[in-house]
This record gives sequence, C-alpha cells and structure tokens, in this order.
Amino acid sequence: MKGKTLFLTLLMIASGLCLKAQKTVTISGTVTDFNSKPIDSVTVCVKDKSFKDLFTTISDKDGKYSLKVTKGRYTCLYAINLKHYGKSKLEYWAWNIPAFNDLEINPQYDRMEVYALNVFEPQVEPYDTYMLYFRPMSLTKALGLQSGDYNKKKFEQDAGARHDTINIAPKNITPEELTVRINDQNVKVVQVHKIIELAKGINMYGYMIQVLKNKDEVKPTDIDKVTVILHSNETNETGRADCFYEKVKYLNGENKKP
Repeated sequence: MKGKTLFLTLLMIASGLCLKAQKTVTISGTVTDFNSKPIDSVTVCVKDKSFKDLFTTISDKDGKYSLKVTKGRYTCLYAINLKHYGKSKLEYWAWNIPAFNDLEINPQYDRMEVYALNVFEPQVEPYDTYMLYFRPMSLTKALGLQSGDYNKKKFEQDAGARHDTINIAPKNITPEELTVRINDQNVKVVQVHKIIELAKGINMYGYMIQVLKNKDEVKPTDIDKVTVILHSNETNETGRADCFYEKVKYLNGENKKP
C-alpha cells in the first residue's frame, strides 16, 4: 500500500512538472548591429500593454539571449543598452509577440529607431497588400535638437516641417531606403506617405507605407512576421523593427481569424 501511495505521489509530481513546462516557451536570438557584429550587455525585455517589464535578460558576449516566458501574446519586446542609449545608439522593438511556441527574435539596432510599427490589411480585394505605420527617430537629429541646432527657423525650413512638431524623423523616405520583409522574404514598397502623429500630447512625424504581400509563400503561416529596416541617406543611420500580424482569412465574405 505504501509503495502504491509513493508511486501515485511521484506520478502527480511528474505530471505537475510536465504541465508547468508546457505552460512556458522560450524566446531567444542574437543581438547585433547592422554589420552583424554581436552586441553584449543588452537588456532584452518583454512588456505588457501598460509597458510593465515582465521577463528580462541580458545578452552575453556573443550577443545571444534566452528568455523563458509564460505562453501568451505580449505587446512588445525591446532591446537596449542604457550605456549606449541616447549617446551612440537608440533601441530595437518587436511588436505583438505571439509566444505560443518557442520563438526566435534577432534584434538589430543602431542610431535610427523604428518605433511603434503597426500592420494592418486594407479591406480591398484581392487583399494583396499590407499598410505599415512607424515613427522613425534619428539620434543625430535628436542630439541636434537638444543642443539647439534645430531651432524654430530650422524646423520651418526643413522640408516644410512645422514649428509645433518635434522634427527628429528623416525629411523624406524613399522606397529605396527601405527594406521590408514578410517572413524573411523581401517585398516591394509601393507607397510612402509622411504624416503627423499626436503622441502623448506632442506632435511627431511618422510614415505610412504600403507593401505588396508575397505572391508565393515558401511556407504558408497563420502569423506573418513583418520586418522594416530603414537606412536614411540623409543622416546615414539605420534602424529596424519587427511586428507579428495574425492573418485574416476571407471566407464567404466574412473575416475570420485562423
């Protein structure tokens, strides 16, 4: 009887450990610059909608990191080295993180921050494009603004910039300055539009771009990883962001999630 009780106890413990293991997944990758050089001592953090830090780790000497997180969807993952931030580099962001299985995210960042990347699908058949919005921020321009180099007169002369808008984005962005990938396949940029966004009571410049989807997906997925890499010819700065978009399936005239 004692042997049976001990066996059941061990079985329950093992089942509990197995269940606990199934409730977590691993997010991992390598942090690099745009010359593929690894960046060590970078804080990599997963946040919720209120931007509360939930899971945090530090990249090692080879730029590698690994985070064990509870299964679920998270608002964002960001990578930053506070010693560099605002001095020689800015930061990287990935959005709408689908942490339901082990996930690889490889942050890249330098002096251009591609912030608040959002993806949506125009409701126009044949549903062959995505609209992407992001707010680019140049470290060169930000430092110039702090030092007073970008005064009101400079704002007004700078490609029609408004004096009531913080001007730390590129004057213009051309399709040639953008690399956009869907699930690591390059896609074509067909529209680029500069707009003004009200962010926390402050006007800032953002960009809306339209891209063609992959005509022939190598491996069809329910979630698209959309990557935007911007290299500004104006300031010679580069930045990147990723966003995961849960694809909509159009069946019998109804939008249905997969």
